[in-house]
Amino acid sequence: MIKDTVIQFVCFATKLEPDQFISEWDSFAKKIRYKKQEPVLLELAADIKNKYRYISQHECPGGDFHFSFMIKSRSESLPEHHVRVVQVGGYKLLPAKKKHREEDDDVKLLAFLSHSENDIDFYRQLSLFNHLDIYEAYYESCTYGHILEFYIAEANAGELLLQLQQRHGVDAAIYKECAVTA
Repeated sequence: MIKDTVIQFVCFATKLEPDQFISEWDSFAKKIRYKKQEPVLLELAADIKNKYRYISQHECPGGDFHFSFMIKSRSESLPEHHVRVVQVGGYKLLPAKKKHREEDDDVKLLAFLSHSENDIDFYRQLSLFNHLDIYEAYYESCTYGHILEFYIAEANAGELLLQLQQRHGVDAAIYKECAVTA
């Protein structure tokens, strides 16, 4: 039986600077790869406030996710008091209604939608973005009902962020991919 591909979102609340966090991240990322799939690590854009400074995305078959930050023995290389790890859950990528080309100068705007916010068509009809990936909760225990990943030109990201922040049940922020050596 072929299992669905699930994207696990793991969020990190920390005050560590990128070089400090990424050096710790590199050692753990090697342990969590599934069939040589590199996890994606995103960092909160400058001048943006959000509870998650870093977000990682891990692609794996449904039900086959083991995250090394969560093992019971504490790691001395990533003290618990410096980083709070939040496993948001596993999400399935929904088919895109319209495919657009991602541009080189795009940033990612992630919007975490509560379980009560289910008007997905509203988000598809927004303008300004180049492409939209919609992730639907795969497990009932997921923190959010949907996670939206907007690919948008950096110049337009602030305006779309303001629109999203006006919606009830939406937590949104702008992220950029981190250069990691895992």
